[in-house]
Amino acid sequence: MIVVATQIKIKSLFAFLRFVPMVQNIRRQLTNADGLVFVKFKGLRTFTGWETHEAMRVFRNSGHHLDAMKNLRSIGQSRSVTWETQSEPGWHEANIKLRGVPY
Repeated sequence: MIVVATQIKIKSLFAFLRFVPMVQNIRRQLTNADGLVFVKFKGLRTFTGWETHEAMRVFRNSGHHLDAMKNLRSIGQSRSVTWETQSEPGWHEANIKLRGVPY
């Protein structure tokens, strides 16, 4: 399984107000994502598991998620980490991995 943990740092209240509808659209997109094993949200962090790298890339590079990535600089900064695992990890492991990646 391919696991991706992402954290967003929002730069202002105005940016946060722009970010909220983007997240709602991405959540809807996730409901139809092929190859999604799990998805978790916690604050400004997301945690997803995918059957394959290709399934993750197809989602990442399409629809509302692609639009959000194109507009990220106007919202703030993000950091993300991807790894492969045999079982679904928890938030603790995701947070440790995220701390090792700069914004």
